[in-house]
Amino acid sequence: MPNVIVIGASRGIGRELATRYAADGWQVLATVRKAEDAGQFDGVAGVTTAIADTGDASSLAALPEFAADLIVVNAGVGSQEPKVASIDPANWTRVMTVNALGPLLVAATLGERLKDGGTFVSLSSLMGSIADNGAGGAYSYRMSKAALNMGMQNLALEWRARGIAVAALHPGWVKTDMGGGNAPLEIADSVAGLRKVIAGLTAGKDAGFVDYSGKALPW
Repeated sequence: MPNVIVIGASRGIGRELATRYAADGWQVLATVRKAEDAGQFDGVAGVTTAIADTGDASSLAALPEFAADLIVVNAGVGSQEPKVASIDPANWTRVMTVNALGPLLVAATLGERLKDGGTFVSLSSLMGSIADNGAGGAYSYRMSKAALNMGMQNLALEWRARGIAVAALHPGWVKTDMGGGNAPLEIADSVAGLRKVIAGLTAGKDAGFVDYSGKALPW
């Protein structure tokens, strides 16, 4: 029976990922950041919930022992700065810490719990693509996702010898708290696509940066 750690499972895509993997017989360790979110998986067979903050390595290290076949990092925050003068240093640091540093802290802290031949993915965004950026704005969010993409590519190279597949995945524009009600994609459809992409990843043939349909995206 395979095991998955879902980092950031309190709502939206993360919660759906944890729920769907559990429904298919996986053992799931689902992390949430706030204690009040810890009970939402009560009664869901196969799901263990724990509190962790991706910016706090000690909270990640304190997670229950769990030998994972797959780690999915979903934790992230959005931010909108239409102009460079709008950048707030404290907010910029927070966004970069959560979106770019957080997944690397997860890898550094939980990497030994990921089985050789396993898979590590982090949810990125097309807004992190330098080549695709024709609109500008959202400085900290765009920069954080671009940095995340570089981190995932580095990690893919570092862990290739262990047979671990690594990828940055764009879930699409999804109807979540961050995506908003005007987004065209339902959570269930995004997650179904993401799971299919994840299942097809192979070390040495890493997807790199792709969307939920498996389409390769420009860095």
